Amino acid sequence: MNTLNFRPAHLRTAVLLAALTLGGAMATPTWAATAAARGQQDQPVVVQEDILLFDPVPGTVYLNGGIGQTEQQQMRKDAPNWPLRMTFSDKSSDEFVANVKLKVFDQGGHAVLRLRSAGPMTYVQLPQGEYRVTASYKDQLLTRMVHVGPKGVDANFHWLV
Repeated sequence: MNTLNFRPAHLRTAVLLAALTLGGAMATPTWAATAAARGQQDQPVVVQEDILLFDPVPGTVYLNGGIGQTEQQQMRKDAPNWPLRMTFSDKSSDEFVANVKLKVFDQGGHAVLRLRSAGPMTYVQLPQGEYRVTASYKDQLLTRMVHVGPKGVDANFHWLV
């Protein structure tokens, strides 16, 4: 089991990746690999996690983060590498939100991703196809049907809280 070893100042920029089985290779975000190579400590931390901290579904690779403008810019730059790109926000303030309970189901109704605390941006490596996404924030549930095509898809969830 991996343990998370963050310095307190970097806890808010944690980016988690679930254990990998898709395609036999990890799809590490470009900015994360580059930051690691440079040894920069102000960049988001990429962790391959196998504990059930966020209840991931084995085999699904995801990127969760977007806290602060620097991290948002880095994730947006790498967005084309992720087939499903989701953002979560509050309509009343037009601000990003986190702590979203997120579930993604394939066409057969099987969960391919479950996160207890997603957002404000969550990107997922998924094969092309149809998916049902449910996202709950402050006990308000939103559901979207999404089609992941060759160029991927953006799914935005906005709550009026």
